[in-house]
Amino acid sequence: MFTPIHRALGLEPGNISINLLVKAVEHSVEETSDLDWKRVAYDSRKPRWDEEAAKDIAAMANSGGGWIVFGIEEDGDKNAASRIAPISWSATDQQRILRAAYAKIGPPVVGLDFHEVPCGNESGGSVVMMRVPDSADAPHFAKKGDDAFVAPRRNGPHTVYMSDREIERGFRERFQHADDQERLLQDRYERACEALRPEDGVFLAVAAIPYEPVSAQGSSSKQRVLEYASNSRMPELYRQANAHSWWDIGEIKKGLRQWVLRNNRSSWGKCRHCLYDDATVLASYRVTLQGGLYSATRVIDEDLRNHSLSEDIEIVVIDFLTLLRSHAQERKAYGGFRIRAGLVGDSGSPIFIRATENWGNRPLGVEYSEPIIRFQPITTELDPLLDIDEILPTINDLALDLINQGGVQYLQVMAEPNDRQSRPE
Repeated sequence: MFTPIHRALGLEPGNISINLLVKAVEHSVEETSDLDWKRVAYDSRKPRWDEEAAKDIAAMANSGGGWIVFGIEEDGDKNAASRIAPISWSATDQQRILRAAYAKIGPPVVGLDFHEVPCGNESGGSVVMMRVPDSADAPHFAKKGDDAFVAPRRNGPHTVYMSDREIERGFRERFQHADDQERLLQDRYERACEALRPEDGVFLAVAAIPYEPVSAQGSSSKQRVLEYASNSRMPELYRQANAHSWWDIGEIKKGLRQWVLRNNRSSWGKCRHCLYDDATVLASYRVTLQGGLYSATRVIDEDLRNHSLSEDIEIVVIDFLTLLRSHAQERKAYGGFRIRAGLVGDSGSPIFIRATENWGNRPLGVEYSEPIIRFQPITTELDPLLDIDEILPTINDLALDLINQGGVQYLQVMAEPNDRQSRPE
């Protein structure tokens, strides 16, 4: 990780530790537009503490993002770090700041990331570094009083308010950024659609682009990518433990600022993944229904190449989200992703999505499916690094939006919130 402290000290990207903070104090690192020292983490006993938090967070988000550090005392002259003053920190403190960022700022600032650094002394306590992302939704307005809003920004170590012209420019940049992001997502999705041949069978194409592309890291090693790309799929996302996946990684090759992963040559489950250095993930999975469905080996039936099982689509969504989560962790991609997914089939005939009888392995007749003449790609947003319980509804909606287009109403293998709540601890 590369923070303004690393930059000020002339250090390479590295971990956040108490030693880093000690050096910041020893060298009297000064506040900047993307670094703000705080003695305390917004004392909730003080009136309007949440408005103060909202002003600081909105200012940082309106200025390209940065870090607010709680537990560092500053001098009064140069706004430089002068002493480590450990604070007491709990999940409750984190949640109240997150609530302030959501309820007291419009549009809300999301993607705040907290790093607690224990001080390791007898009195205990920690320094907490809060990372505010560079927001695509700027300008953000912080609530001030009962019915007023202000648009703060950082000006060096100080917080000032944006002028009318700055606010106007901020809105233009927001809309331009949204257009650029849409074009980028569509470009990446089209690349995923070109990864496999539809004449070989219908496949699911998925693209995920980070809101904050990673730029400060080099490429991951081949061995490291192979390790996390081969991880077992998250069991928390399955309703049943015996769901089988046909899509295994067999080959890995270096591409342009990316790793390209493919299935084993002997494997029926054709797939292709592109893991970009900036944390983007593209994937394509063949999901054709096979004539040899009930035998040990699956074979392509020409009459079924535009047919797919709804449960296979669910399993592929789980596979992709597992890979996206692992890649985001490896690349330290915080702040969430935009995702686009869709089925690509032979244009000469409609796509059919087939459910199975009583959650078994025999597909229902084609008369129970709705033929899809033109599949509508699905776009959604999620942060794969959040707890499973928080993102499960979004994952469910993505899978349902895909299979509903073929007339399939219910999920069969993917867990839903009620399943998670009913499981014993």
